[in-house]
Amino acid sequence: MLLVIQLRKISSWRLSVTSAKRQRVQPEEHPASSSSAAEARIPQKEERLVRMVVAITTIFILSYIPTCIMLVGHVVFDEFNLLGVYRRLFIVFTYIISLGQPISGSVNILIYYKMASKFRSVFRSLVRLDRREQEIQEPK
Repeated sequence: MLLVIQLRKISSWRLSVTSAKRQRVQPEEHPASSSSAAEARIPQKEERLVRMVVAITTIFILSYIPTCIMLVGHVVFDEFNLLGVYRRLFIVFTYIISLGQPISGSVNILIYYKMASKFRSVFRSLVRLDRREQEIQEPK
């Protein structure tokens, strides 16, 4: 949440600095006419960045909730371990934890691919997806 607030503050500051520079460069224009509704809002690219950060942070937090529950359970209940009374529950949490964190990492790659155009282009060039698509479109 703090990261989102900070990103929006930086975006607003950057927007105000850019508007001030435009007014200095074009002094013959009336200041009220140079600022439009499009300039007053946060750019779409930065809004996508905020959404991506929120999505990745949410997935990260959700994937670590079972770990926190397991640690609290271990502290509160002495028998919450592999040899204790709650061993079945302990094993279930161990499986959930061992699946949750790799899934989180895998989903992050998909989120980056979907939301970040630069990551997508670099990834496609590394995997050579661009060349395969060109070969399909332009047969030799």
